[in-house]
Amino acid sequence: MMWPPKQGGESWHTVYSLRQFGPAEIPYATLSALLGYKPNFQYPGQLVLSGEQARAGIDGLLITTRKALEDAGAVTPPGTVRELPVERQHTRSTTVERAAQQVLFDRDESALVIEFRGTLTDTTVKRFASAAGICDIFLNGPEGYELIEAKSRVGRGYVREALAQLLDYARYAPGVVGRLTALFPQPLGPRELHLLHHYGIDVIHRAAPGVFERVPAPDRAREQMRSMWESREPSP
Repeated sequence: MMWPPKQGGESWHTVYSLRQFGPAEIPYATLSALLGYKPNFQYPGQLVLSGEQARAGIDGLLITTRKALEDAGAVTPPGTVRELPVERQHTRSTTVERAAQQVLFDRDESALVIEFRGTLTDTTVKRFASAAGICDIFLNGPEGYELIEAKSRVGRGYVREALAQLLDYARYAPGVVGRLTALFPQPLGPRELHLLHHYGIDVIHRAAPGVFERVPAPDRAREQMRSMWESREPSP
């Protein structure tokens, strides 16, 4: 206890320290819409959120916490003890991993997702956590389930990353996925578009503020790949 409680006064039972932090520019209007506040809400210097309100902020801004990844089995919790095999270590020993409680946040991707979600109707929008990580968007609409991964750039490295993540997440989806889709802030080049279409993955790009266009993969490619998407990862 850093400050002993005074009789009849406040008791400071909880003290927090930060392992790491990074700057982020999030408009108050965006936060208010996600958290259910009025547009003119005056934010105090500190605001502690919990329950569904905290979840709305985390999911809406695509924040991925270290704890969420640990709970899903995507990363090893800090303090985990493991034994090394004899052929790799002459003496039997254990190691302890001390990982920071990192938070993954991409401002550009979250802004793109927020804008895209604003165009959806008659659709349930969620995320799910799995041993592969936490997906960006999991839709359940009139045409069934759709898994969407957002990227903030259209370079080939980002496209390949979206491809790998979509195929990885699809194994764990809580429902049979009918479409895999990559979301980008602008149209892809021909080579990058062909790469995703080859694996039956649709592409959605931002055409104008609040306007998105879908470039669907050929039906034949999508049907050929569905057997891979639908091969479920066994539960642990």
